[in-house]
Amino acid sequence: MRPLAVVPVALSLSLLAQAQPLTAAQAVTRVLSGQAQEADFAPSFLAQVPLATLTAGLDNIRRDLGGFQRLQDQGGTLRAVFERGELIVSALSLDAQGRIVALRFSSPAPQSVAAQREAVLRALFAAPLDPALFTPEFLQAVPPAQLSALLDSLRAQFGTLQTVTLAGEGATLTFSNGAVQVRALALDAQGRIEGLLIAPPRPEVKLTTLDEARAAFAALPGQVSVLVQEVGGPARLSLNAARPLAVASAFKLAVLGEVQAQVQAGRLKWTDEVTLQDADRVFSSAALEGAPAGQRFTLRALAAQMISVSDNTATDLLLRAVGRGGVERRLGARVMVSTREAFILKHPANAALLREYRAAGLNEPARRAVLARTAALPLPAPETWPDGPQALDVEWFVSAQHLCRLMAEVAALPETQRNPGVARPGAFNTVSYKGGSEPGVLNLTTQVTTAAGRTYCVAATWNHTQALDDDHFIALYGGVLDLLR
Repeated sequence: MRPLAVVPVALSLSLLAQAQPLTAAQAVTRVLSGQAQEADFAPSFLAQVPLATLTAGLDNIRRDLGGFQRLQDQGGTLRAVFERGELIVSALSLDAQGRIVALRFSSPAPQSVAAQREAVLRALFAAPLDPALFTPEFLQAVPPAQLSALLDSLRAQFGTLQTVTLAGEGATLTFSNGAVQVRALALDAQGRIEGLLIAPPRPEVKLTTLDEARAAFAALPGQVSVLVQEVGGPARLSLNAARPLAVASAFKLAVLGEVQAQVQAGRLKWTDEVTLQDADRVFSSAALEGAPAGQRFTLRALAAQMISVSDNTATDLLLRAVGRGGVERRLGARVMVSTREAFILKHPANAALLREYRAAGLNEPARRAVLARTAALPLPAPETWPDGPQALDVEWFVSAQHLCRLMAEVAALPETQRNPGVARPGAFNTVSYKGGSEPGVLNLTTQVTTAAGRTYCVAATWNHTQALDDDHFIALYGGVLDLLR
């Protein structure tokens, strides 16, 4: 940013008398909004700083920081908020007619990263919601009304924010009636929120050995697979690790891997854009749910939403961009469903189509023909979805061993590191995570690097025809991660 000059400014009304003098805040707002005129400045100060010089200085500020947004009074200190930063109004005085006779801007003192993150989290839970805390891209994905409803719900449930305890990329927020985990908080260069994941505290199970963990997983009903393996080394815990099981959204690791491969091959760029159409929408799409048809998204933005919040619409848009064949090869699948196709086939309203899909068996052209027909069917409304597991054969089947290979290919990408999943904030040097769930299916796949520099993959999957005890499974998985610290 260019150095900021001291700008003496005076406001003189020689032609028109105002009904009331401007307040200090009004005067500064007028100047920074570009509404000030020569008559707004005292002749004595304009003699020292001509209007052209003053205007050029203000233009430089706007060029560096973007458009002026608003003026904030923080404990008697005025802060001018711009699109890309802030300035402190460090000196300001008006005469009896409301004319500025002194005005100075200065850059705010640099905050430590920790202090900045704590300040953002405290401001986040101060009502009402301030949209300026978020990047425009975040607000496009999650509108302010949706954010306000979420934060109001948290305040109603947990009470008043008391303390913020930072740890790694997340934090623990202690309220008067409980605690909430911030699993991930990402700020842009201007300190605005560009990524946020809030979750209740994870359930706890204390394990003493990996053998104890294996026995606990093996005792679960249904089908379970678990693998704990040091990257490049032998397995430290293995339970049905080669058995393909339904993994729900964890298959999206293969989509991300294919995007990365095509970018590396020069066929795509992360900045390439895809246009959202109404026909692309799939529910369980927290990020793109409110986006209008016709909006364009870069592959990088879609990948971030697909992995960090498991956005299904983003997934299908990426699948369209890279083509289904490459993802199928990565999964080792002959015919793979999209998320939209899966929802349509699983819904009881489309039972006849599901029977045809099943009857096609290993006949690849027949299965693809059935999937093509789903495009003409409406997506079932979420409220019509029955309880309990539905058509668990319409899924993505991947072994724990294969999941660890898929994760290893993309673990270095920032998209896999936005949401740490079950890992405790600050417990590992790096955490790359993707999970998946639907009724009857739960997967957790994490690659971590410890403080000692050892890298492990932990993949665990549970399938059952009855409802799962998600909390118990997550607690066991968290206990395994704790043993690796």
